[in-house]
Amino acid sequence: MGKVKIKVDWCDKNFAACPENENIACVVTHKTLEGLKNDMEEALRQHIEWMIEDGDDLPAEFVGDIELEYNLTTRAQLRYSENFITRKALSDVTGINLQQLSHYANGWRNPGPEMRRRIADGIRSISNRLVHIL
Repeated sequence: MGKVKIKVDWCDKNFAACPENENIACVVTHKTLEGLKNDMEEALRQHIEWMIEDGDDLPAEFVGDIELEYNLTTRAQLRYSENFITRKALSDVTGINLQQLSHYANGWRNPGPEMRRRIADGIRSISNRLVHIL
C-alpha cells in the first residue's frame, strides 16, 4: 500500500490541502478538517482515474491501494485546535507569548522547528490532561 503525504494548511477561512508530491495537481479546500479529508479522498481518487484514462505516468505511491497521511502546518494545527482549546491555554502550557501564537495562526510569521515542536507538544499535553480527567 502506498503512503501518500498530504500537506494541510490554513488559508483565510478554510483548510487547504494538496499532495506533497508535486507531480499530482490536486488541491482541495474546506471549512472543516474532517470535510477536507473527505473531499481530498474523493478528489484524489478521481484525479488518479483521469490520469490513468489519459495514459499519464503515476508516481509509485499512487499505484494500487493508497493510504493518505495528513501533515498539518503549524498554522493549520493552531486553527484546528481552536475547536477544543484556547490560545491562552496553549500559551500557558508552552510559554509562547499569546501574540506570537496569534502571528503563527494568522500566517504573519512562520515558526522555526523548535517552536513548531513546542506548539505540537503543548497541544498534546493539553489533550493528555483532558483524557485523564474522565
